[in-house]
Amino acid sequence: MELQIQDLVDSIKRDGIAEAEKKAAQIVSEAKQKADELVRNGAKEAAKLVEDAKKEVTVMQQSGKAAIEQAGRDVVLSLKKSINSHFDRLLEKTVSNTLTGDDLVKLIVQVVGSGMAKAEESAVELGTSDFAKLADSLRSELAAELKAGLEIRPVPSVAVGFRLSSKDGSSYYDFSAEETTRMLAPFLNTSIQEMLLSAPDAR
Repeated sequence: MELQIQDLVDSIKRDGIAEAEKKAAQIVSEAKQKADELVRNGAKEAAKLVEDAKKEVTVMQQSGKAAIEQAGRDVVLSLKKSINSHFDRLLEKTVSNTLTGDDLVKLIVQVVGSGMAKAEESAVELGTSDFAKLADSLRSELAAELKAGLEIRPVPSVAVGFRLSSKDGSSYYDFSAEETTRMLAPFLNTSIQEMLLSAPDAR
């Protein structure tokens, strides 16, 4: 009887140990699977983070390059504007200095004599200061035209230079310093651009 009981106890022990070992093996297997899954997910997440970081760096590099290029263009445009403005002022000063005294008288005589307007229908309009200084010289140089009906008169709206106007005021040719500068400026600016582009260090 004791032998049977011992056999039963031994059998229960063996079955219990086997079941425990089986259960332990299952737990270990499941734990390993979960660990492997965590590693795979972690690797995917890490790869995604790296890829996102690369994309962000690329975007930042492109944005930085675009910003630098735009800044370069802004500097060039600003420099061009500054140079043109400087030469426009210089041109206006040069024109104003030219449209004075005997040079202005010669120019008026040439314009009136060119036939662009009929003398009998026209008037030479000068600034009040130039009229006071040059009226006598103009009357002498344009005596024939004055006999034909040309008029010479002062107008406050002309600072430097002159206008050849129709007597009724319906139209006029503007040879004031301001208008002459405006007409010449585009040609000067084009020449400046050509000089800048042809400079040895130009890129």
